[in-house]
Amino acid sequence: MFCYCCSGKRYSDCCQPLLDGKVKAKNCIELMRSRYSAYCHKAIDYLYATYHPDRRIENSTAQIAEFAHTVHFIDLTISSSSDIDSSNNAGSGYVSFIASYIHENKLETLTEQSRFMLEEQWYYVDGNIAATAAKTIGRNDKCPCGSGKKFKQCALHVMSGNAAATQH
Repeated sequence: MFCYCCSGKRYSDCCQPLLDGKVKAKNCIELMRSRYSAYCHKAIDYLYATYHPDRRIENSTAQIAEFAHTVHFIDLTISSSSDIDSSNNAGSGYVSFIASYIHENKLETLTEQSRFMLEEQWYYVDGNIAATAAKTIGRNDKCPCGSGKKFKQCALHVMSGNAAATQH
């Protein structure tokens, strides 16, 4: 299976080792991709653990789980990224991305510039978010997950990331 993060790599060679705790992200873009996959995979503990410790109080596991379980991510596009001064195991970085997801029969798009901190490992801190107006998906419209089926007949979009991932 291809990775949820739309990298074109196999999940087992991309985000799975990070979500399984076998390795840590080498840079902020790798952490961002793994967090997207974690939302698709409903890996709430991973998402919580990769929040910067100073920001965890604002983002409970219950809040993370509520969002992860009510949306179905279908696409991720990385616009730009930068790691800043990570040579001394401390620094910061930014990743700009566009994520598309289905929520309550609507296609939603989220554009964010995320901020990351490196403090022995990479952490997500926060982001500047720009959401666009949601587009209602008609029952007879093609499902935006990329299955090619009508929305009313599609079950692939329920498995967040799988439809988009299998097309690469």
